[in-house]
Amino acid sequence: MAEAVLSALLQVIFENLSSQSFEEYGMLRGTNKEMRKLQSVLSTIQAVLEDAEDRQVLDKAVKDWLIKLKDIAYDADDLLDEYISEASQHKLDFHDHVDIQGCMIKEVRYFCSQSNLILCSYRVKRELKNIVERLNTVADERFKFHLKDKFLDYSTQSSGRLQSDSFLFESEVFGRDEEKEKIMKFLMHSTDKGDVSVLPLVGMGGLGKTTLAKLVYNDKRVEEHFEQRIWVCVSEEFDVKRLMRAIVESVTGNRCDLLEMETIHRHIQELIMGKRFLLVLDDVWNDDHEKRAFKCGKPEEGSSILAIGKEIAKNCRGVPLAAKALGSLMSLKRRRSEWLLVKDNEIWNLIEEENGILPVLRLSYDNLPSHLKQCFAYCSLFPKGCRIKKEKLIHLWMAEGFIGSSQRKPLEEVGNEYFNELFWRSFFQNATKDSNGDMVDCEMHDLLHDLARSVAGTSCLMLEVGRQVIIPTGTRHLSIICNETENLKGISDSKLRSFLLLFARRKIAKVSGNLILSIKSLRTLDISSTGIKKLSKSIGALKHLRFLDLSYTLIKKLPNSICSLFNLQTLVLLHCSRLEILPENLRKLVNLRHLNRYGCGLLTELPNGIGELGSLKTLPLFIVGKQTGCGISQLQGLDLHGELKIKNLENVRNERCARDANPKEKRHIQSLELLWENVDEVSARENVECVTEGLQPNFELKKLLIENYVGSKFPSWLMNSSLTNLVELSMVKCQRCAQLPPLGKLPALEVLRIDGIDATMYFSNDSSGASRVADFVSLKRLSLKDMPNLLGWSSVEGRDLLPCLKELIVEFCPKLTNLPYLPSIESLELNDCSNEILATVTKMSSLSNALFSGFLELIYLPQGLLRNKKHLLSLEIRDCPKLRSFSGELDSLSALQSFRISNCPELESLSELGSLKSLKSLFIDRCHNLGSFAEEGMGSLTSLQHFSLSNCENITAFPHAMKHLVCLQTLHIWSCPKLSTLPESLGNLAALKELELWYCENLLCLPESMQRLTSLQFLSVWSCPHLEIQCEKDQGKDWHKIKHIPFIKINGPYIQAIDSQHLYSFSNLLSSKT
Repeated sequence: MAEAVLSALLQVIFENLSSQSFEEYGMLRGTNKEMRKLQSVLSTIQAVLEDAEDRQVLDKAVKDWLIKLKDIAYDADDLLDEYISEASQHKLDFHDHVDIQGCMIKEVRYFCSQSNLILCSYRVKRELKNIVERLNTVADERFKFHLKDKFLDYSTQSSGRLQSDSFLFESEVFGRDEEKEKIMKFLMHSTDKGDVSVLPLVGMGGLGKTTLAKLVYNDKRVEEHFEQRIWVCVSEEFDVKRLMRAIVESVTGNRCDLLEMETIHRHIQELIMGKRFLLVLDDVWNDDHEKRAFKCGKPEEGSSILAIGKEIAKNCRGVPLAAKALGSLMSLKRRRSEWLLVKDNEIWNLIEEENGILPVLRLSYDNLPSHLKQCFAYCSLFPKGCRIKKEKLIHLWMAEGFIGSSQRKPLEEVGNEYFNELFWRSFFQNATKDSNGDMVDCEMHDLLHDLARSVAGTSCLMLEVGRQVIIPTGTRHLSIICNETENLKGISDSKLRSFLLLFARRKIAKVSGNLILSIKSLRTLDISSTGIKKLSKSIGALKHLRFLDLSYTLIKKLPNSICSLFNLQTLVLLHCSRLEILPENLRKLVNLRHLNRYGCGLLTELPNGIGELGSLKTLPLFIVGKQTGCGISQLQGLDLHGELKIKNLENVRNERCARDANPKEKRHIQSLELLWENVDEVSARENVECVTEGLQPNFELKKLLIENYVGSKFPSWLMNSSLTNLVELSMVKCQRCAQLPPLGKLPALEVLRIDGIDATMYFSNDSSGASRVADFVSLKRLSLKDMPNLLGWSSVEGRDLLPCLKELIVEFCPKLTNLPYLPSIESLELNDCSNEILATVTKMSSLSNALFSGFLELIYLPQGLLRNKKHLLSLEIRDCPKLRSFSGELDSLSALQSFRISNCPELESLSELGSLKSLKSLFIDRCHNLGSFAEEGMGSLTSLQHFSLSNCENITAFPHAMKHLVCLQTLHIWSCPKLSTLPESLGNLAALKELELWYCENLLCLPESMQRLTSLQFLSVWSCPHLEIQCEKDQGKDWHKIKHIPFIKINGPYIQAIDSQHLYSFSNLLSSKT
């Protein structure tokens, strides 16, 4: 990577040498000669860089020469950067001096700053002379290599096809159907008895083993067959304890802090016992760590170069990953001569590198433009399998100077192009996208990570806390994985430019001032998620710092010294829940581009003068203050991007102040939230409408939220349907508005949420245009909540509404008596509405999910409510206190898989359950009038896998027809005080794996047939006094019935757990590397 870094560094140094700071102040007294020498020798080096780049692959001496040059260039860059910072700071101090002359403190401070700059000039002269001498000595060595002069043409090295949204995403997978079906057959027909079935997928890296595993893992048949699916990436270091923790975290979704192996084992057993589970151990390598290859794409197949292409393709050795990388590379080659150069490249004669990287991968890297080479190599700081966030990565690249400045485009846009090109060239993969279709994060294939580490060499280093930290001399970028709770040691007097603490999880409690002072060359510092409560004031000494991430820390306030970080571009304070105040002089960070303080709940105000941060692009939250310098006018000159939430709008005095914020011209804002807190006075309420008129957003806005608006009418810019690009709209607690805007005319609107608008009577009031014209042509999700006066959907009869709606939620709209025709509806939730509204559900034949709740007067389900619902998969009925019967409505639900019924205390019978032939999950709760289950109903549920019964006070027994529940795997019975026995037919439940009996105080004993439940793995008994005695280990009368069950809990603790031999068999399975 040395030549790539050198190219970029030289560009930065040349820019610094021509900086206005040198010319404006003429402060470099006596250094002009050294500057000319530096420019001359650097120009000479730049001329031979391209040839050196080609030669260093095969010539180690050239490679070493480039590394020495790089180290000197780093020192030159640090020196010039420091001087420019001092000069620019002097310029700011000068303006302050002019503005506030006469203040003694300011006068002294200005004099000191002049003195500092003069001293800095003398030091620059001395150190610059030393650098020029060192550089000349090393540069003269180029003659012995006989390097040729070539001038890099950076303009021709990019693809030429890049646009912000033109990247190529992952193609479909072809040719793996047969292999997939073989694995599916193995998984679906493996026996539930005996040892765990193991299927290894073995092959060289890049053959597509992970892709094939993902095809199987995400197949719907697998999702339905396995109750628990777990995916764990093993990678190179096979640490059993780490893997066990990873399994726990995958299942629970929470961090696992257990330390002892046996404790972890027991926890895993609790989580998966009695369940059919699929565990995928991805990326398990043998001792040789054989890895190959790269990524996809096809070369141009013109007749003149087809034969050449076939010869080149042989070098892929049949590895898809290599073919993909080579395809991306060759698609950039337009001439036959370029194809011949690739075919005859000497790199094909190289033996694979020690870590198994094929020459084709190295060739793909070598053909990257220099600016992309260093961006790619920098990614080696992130561990394998880590999802890399695009925005953060771009900000890191910016801080390190990897992104060249452009007069036409902001740095972030250029960085986005870099990211897209690396993705298009197949160096990144598996990107996820946001609702706008933009990439949010991505992964690197393990083999690409190996390539990044290889080309980065010692320049980029990734270590783990707890190991001895030895930083090579040439290391400039360091990341530390915090697997253990330890203090940082061994980092001192280094020339690091990047210092990233990854996965800290508050294990690091302190970052000392001495540590900070020892790494003064830092450009990026990430100490997020650490347990630090205070940031050392020494942070102000990091004059080069451009990126600082303190997210998820316990910091209460930032030191004032942070305001001296003149070069700081990015300050991230996400979810600093204890942060109470920002430094008063934050406005001095004139180069700050991104200030993200989302989730800082205790931070209720911003410091004065935010509007002076002219470079600011990201400010997700702005709090309008009452003091001078804190008003909404501070937003006027800021060209903000992305999201903006404006709180405390009650502090905006009038419409003119609102217009001063200039929201209409902020064309890069895609999401806008307007929030008021407390508006009580009548005059303030009248003012709100005028203020809101002045807050008209740009026409490109995609997402809008208006909350606690107390005006009686919505602003004209919302009433005239001018926001034609709006995709998502939320209007919350706008209680006085009697009429909704004509939202049906917004052509792009897909998501609409209306909550707490008391006065509105109709959903659509638009009476303009022909009634044949459909409204809401793009709307897919609609939520209407807390609208007590809503009478209907349209004030115009015959108007078609919501033709594409897929999801509808209606909650507490008691006067709404009907639903419109919804031809595309798939999910419906009706809560606390009138009974009449249910009649219109009969027309909805496309429903797959339905929930009915809070129908307080409903006694019987309306006729036809659930008829013709052939696609209904999930049904929930709750909080209907008078419901007695389903009225035969369940008879036609042949596809239903999940049925929940809760808090229907008058329900008399469940005899209709027998018609639910496909039912897999049944949950019954607080149906107190149920006394028993019909034999014919229960016996027909032959597909049922999960059954939960709770808080049913009058259930006395289960039917013998339970023996037909041959697929039942989990049975939970809670709080059934009159239940005294379980049927002997319980022993016929051959698939039962988990049984819970809680708070059944009259349950006397267990049936003898329990002994036949050989698949039962877990039994839990809680607050069942008779069973506690009967099931006492080795002594109770029922012990012989249950002693075969591996895991038994009585009132909390285990009275029996799997023995140690079986306990460790699971870890042995993990240890058998394929």
